[in-house]
Amino acid sequence: MQFLVRVLLSASLLFSTPFAASADEAYPVRDIRKIVVSGDGSASATVLKRAGEHLKRAAKATRRAVAIDRAVMDVRVSGVRQGSDGRSTARVTVTLDGPGEASRRTLTVNSFMPEQRGREAALGDAIAKRVALAYHLAPVATGKATYGKRPGKDRKEAGGKRRTPTRTSIQAYPGGEKRPLVIPSEAALTVRSRALPEGSRKKVAPCVVTQAISCD
Repeated sequence: MQFLVRVLLSASLLFSTPFAASADEAYPVRDIRKIVVSGDGSASATVLKRAGEHLKRAAKATRRAVAIDRAVMDVRVSGVRQGSDGRSTARVTVTLDGPGEASRRTLTVNSFMPEQRGREAALGDAIAKRVALAYHLAPVATGKATYGKRPGKDRKEAGGKRRTPTRTSIQAYPGGEKRPLVIPSEAALTVRSRALPEGSRKKVAPCVVTQAISCD
């Protein structure tokens, strides 16, 4: 009975994909518990890191209606080529290992990014989206990339908060009076204790020494 439920679930997931993606119908449906992304010398660290991060989040967010066979997904990126027109292509080999039958498929992934700085990241995002679609994982949300941009004036910072410019206000003295500037003398900055009779326990405030008061 459990085998029949798994077969029906796999059939429903396969037929739920668009007819334009009919080539994905041959990819098995598994409960992906671990993803390892690697590549040859043509795949940069940025491509591998972006693809791995997105695929791991997609696998973690995927929910199956019934229990199905678990598997470990190994993604191998090779043959990366970047054209001068902003187009990039890569060959992606996906291997599933687990209790069920082992599976190995090869995909060709293309991406486009006019800016040189963001081409590797765009290719990594495209690889993650293509693999997630083929193996029926949760959609990959890459968001809008800001390659090499720093927050400028009135832009939102990394935490999502808009920077508020600091303003300094100067308040005029009420009435518009001009008071003379008084600079205390050196004697006025000296504080001494008041002289008290011997044996007195009376508490008094400190005395400020000025030219008129000696505090003796």
